[in-house]
Amino acid sequence: MRYRKIISTLVLISTFAILSGCATMYNPATGRNEAIFISTASEVSIGNGSASQIAKQYTLSTNRIDIQRLEEIGFRIVNVSDRKDLEYKFYIIEDDKVNAFTIPGGHVYVFRGLYELLTEEELAGVLAHEIGHVAARHIVKKLQAGLGYQFISTIALLAYSKDKESRQKKAAYAGYAGATAFNLVMLGYSREDEYQADELAIKYTTAAGYPSRAMIAALLKLKEQEKKGIPAPYILRSHPYLDQRIARLEALIAD
Repeated sequence: MRYRKIISTLVLISTFAILSGCATMYNPATGRNEAIFISTASEVSIGNGSASQIAKQYTLSTNRIDIQRLEEIGFRIVNVSDRKDLEYKFYIIEDDKVNAFTIPGGHVYVFRGLYELLTEEELAGVLAHEIGHVAARHIVKKLQAGLGYQFISTIALLAYSKDKESRQKKAAYAGYAGATAFNLVMLGYSREDEYQADELAIKYTTAAGYPSRAMIAALLKLKEQEKKGIPAPYILRSHPYLDQRIARLEALIAD
């Protein structure tokens, strides 16, 4: 039993070493070489865990007309994005909140309140912003920092195991990681991440044939909501102030 533990530890360390040595990659969305230790397969598994939690917590729309409209806009953005190695999925949450968010693996959620508030072009701006987070791997990098490399390497190790016990462990780890990912997303992103996702929103909406000001138009709608005394969406409370984001986007478009 003692030797099995030693061997397991050595295998885990070896897996981590392999992951560490092969994890630096060029990210076209950020234009930088970045240390990414979560593989796409692991990200998808973690995202599925988060999606299961969200399905229990919220009521998801079954209106095929609305979902199809959202998907058409979303995939139009995906097709010009810097990341196409995921099977993106788009959902409408039946809630009046004016909000949207993304979890690992390309799951994008828009609340009914925001869906009804925005035009197609403005929705495109919001979806481009969320897809920008995915392409820049902001969620993955937050998750790496939140979980730690040892936990991530354990998920990677279990992914190669075929026995039933390992599959059960993998599901448990993925479920925990999924819950962690959802909580991290709900805490919001850094100012730098938000600015970068805004920049990518301009890039993607323009490439998809939408006006370059689509994201600005969406932010102006959110600003109107604040003036009416409607509380800011909880996921926007940690974002840079709307005025700062709008001014920055205006400058980018002017350049």
